[in-house]
Parts: sequence; structure tokens; C-alpha cells
Amino acid sequence: MRSVVNILIIIVSLVTSAQSQDLNDYIREGKAFADRSKYAEAINIYSEALKSHNDYRLYTGRALAYLESGDVSAAVEDYKLANGQSYGSGFFGLTICSILRRDYERAFFYLRKHLDSEYRLPRKKILLDKYISKLETKAGWKDLWKNDWYTQLEKTTANVEYYVSSGRGREASGALAVVKNMFAESAEVSYLQGLVESSENNTKEAVEHLRSAIEKDSRYYPAWDLYISELIKSGHYYAAANASREAMEIFPERTELILKTSACLLKANDRDGAGKYAEIYLRLYPGAEDANRQAGLVASQRGEYSKALRYYSGNIENYPGKAECFTDRAGVYLKLKSWDAAIYDYSMALDLSPRDADAYYNKGLALMGKGNNNKACYDFKMALRYDNRKAAKMISKYCIK
Repeated sequence: MRSVVNILIIIVSLVTSAQSQDLNDYIREGKAFADRSKYAEAINIYSEALKSHNDYRLYTGRALAYLESGDVSAAVEDYKLANGQSYGSGFFGLTICSILRRDYERAFFYLRKHLDSEYRLPRKKILLDKYISKLETKAGWKDLWKNDWYTQLEKTTANVEYYVSSGRGREASGALAVVKNMFAESAEVSYLQGLVESSENNTKEAVEHLRSAIEKDSRYYPAWDLYISELIKSGHYYAAANASREAMEIFPERTELILKTSACLLKANDRDGAGKYAEIYLRLYPGAEDANRQAGLVASQRGEYSKALRYYSGNIENYPGKAECFTDRAGVYLKLKSWDAAIYDYSMALDLSPRDADAYYNKGLALMGKGNNNKACYDFKMALRYDNRKAAKMISKYCIK
């Protein structure tokens, strides 16, 4: 009897795991469609997911797609359904819907509800919202902020982040010291300790504090984001890739983690793994500049140069005004010793970004490969002028008679 029960537990566990994975896939796909302004497709994906999953993120995701496509009424219904699944998750969306309907009294009502919920956004993020600015001239705005919505820890977090971003390390440490002992067991304090250590380039200490923050609260994304960055900074690329993959399952809407995982694996020389995640990202964002760039970089390092050229050519076709798109493709031509093609692409890049020292240097290498040493020397001198130190050796060897 016990073996039968164990088998049933395993089956239920497997089904639950599969459903969880499917839910994350739905969330990623819906988010990607919305990011690409394909709102009808995003709505369809979220609606399909809701047939088998009852998760507030599906409602808020679909609501945003409705909102962006102009169907405010449908968005309102979904934000209310999201609140039913997880109280507070829909109040900020309902605030935006009320603003769009010019019902400012209701907008203030919902914004107060949002500020009083666990989904409360940082004040800075609220103030930067493109819709919220319409409330700033309305009666009730000043009264709204007379209430002390944020805890001491939340306010300190905002202050420390601001001081660090402004290069004011001493003030950041001072602000942290005020709450350090009072909230010692909180994920936020561990994150702030990691942030301050990071700003002082104490990577090892930063990683330890950030890992502690994640252990205390795995849902605290700022700690994950900085933790992955610090692992990359310290050269622990596999660890960074593993952390990114773990975060990806907790925050499936953070689709940028897929690309970050690919980049980390590539730096760790796991080209197959890097290619796998690059392709996943490319399926979600076909033709996107960062998707093509990463896929092209992986293909190039795997020696799949024709494939890399297709990705990079796609970027040039879609983003002809971006110099980096031309230097990406030029780098492959340089490896293939297709000198004329490399020279053309580097020239195009320099037309768009005339102070690119590396483009001058590499164009010089292509000209040397073709035998045009005099022209190459001009490019090496321009590269040195814009601070490419490698150019000095080429000038000394080939350009000084």
C-alpha cells in the first residue's frame, strides 16, 4: 500500500512540476509578445495559459496587453481578477486605468490602495511612470504624500541606492549603519551591504552578502540582479549562469535573464549551452538586435561563420544606423580574411561612429591583410589617437621608417 502511495506522490509531483514549467513558459512568451508590441498575440497566450493555470501574473500580464492595445475595460476586469488571486497585485494597474478614463478621484483611491499593499512600488518608480504624471497637478496629490507610506527600511534602501549611483560611498555607508543592526535579519540589509561592498570593489564580500540576501528572501530580485553581476565581475561565469537560471525560474517575466545566461555560459566556454539559451531568446524575440548579436557571437565562437553572418546581416538590415551592427559583421569577415568585406563594414561603422578606436585598429588589420600598408598606417594612427594602445605597436613595427 505504501508503495502505491509513493507512486501517486511521485506522479502528482511530476505533474505539478510540469505545470509549473508550463506556467513559466507562458509568462515568458506572453511577456515577449507584449515587449514586441504584439498585444493580440500576448492576450492569446495569457488566455490559453489561464485555461490550466490560475495565477495573478497571467491576469496582470494580459491586463497590460489589453491596456496597451486600448481596451481599458478588459484591463480593469483583469486587474480586479489579479487582486482576487493575490490581493494588491492589481491596484497600480487600476490606478493607470482610472487615469486613462480621467476618473482622477478613483485613480487616487486605487493609488492609495496600492501604496498600502505588499506590491507597493518604490516612490521613484511611481513618480517616473508616464501616466502618474497626470495626477501631479490634481487636487489630492500633495495630500497623498502626507501619509508616510514607506517603512524606514524601504526609505533607507532608496537612499543607499541613490548614494551608490551618485558615487557617494561614505554617505551610503552612513545610511546603512542606521538600519544595519535594527534589521539585521532582513534580505534588504544584506542586499545593501552587498551593494556598498560592490561600490568599493570588494567583490568577494559583496557576493557573500548578496547570497545571504537571497537565502533570506528568494523573491527579492534586486539581490539576484546584483549577485549575478558580481559573480560575472569576479570571473565565476558558471556560477553566474547557474544563478541566472535559478532566478529565471522564480522570475519568468525577466526574459533578459535568458540572454544573460547565454552570455555567462559563453564566457565559461560552454558554447553549446550558450547557443541553447541564445536560441531560446531568439525564438522569443526574433530579429531583435540583442538576440541576433548574442546568437551571432555564439555562432562565431563555434566557428559557424556563415550562420554568424546571417545573424549580423539581419541586424544591419533592421538597424542600419547602428555602428555596432557593422563592427559585429566586420569581425567575422576579419576572421575569414575577407579583407574587402571587412574594410567596407568597418568604414560604414566609422561613418556612424567616427571615434571608434577599435574599428580603426581592425580596419587597419584588414588593410594590412590586403597589402595596403600605407592606408593601414593612417587607421592605426587614428586608433592610437582615440586611445587604442595596441595600435602603437603596429605603428612602431610597420609605419616608422
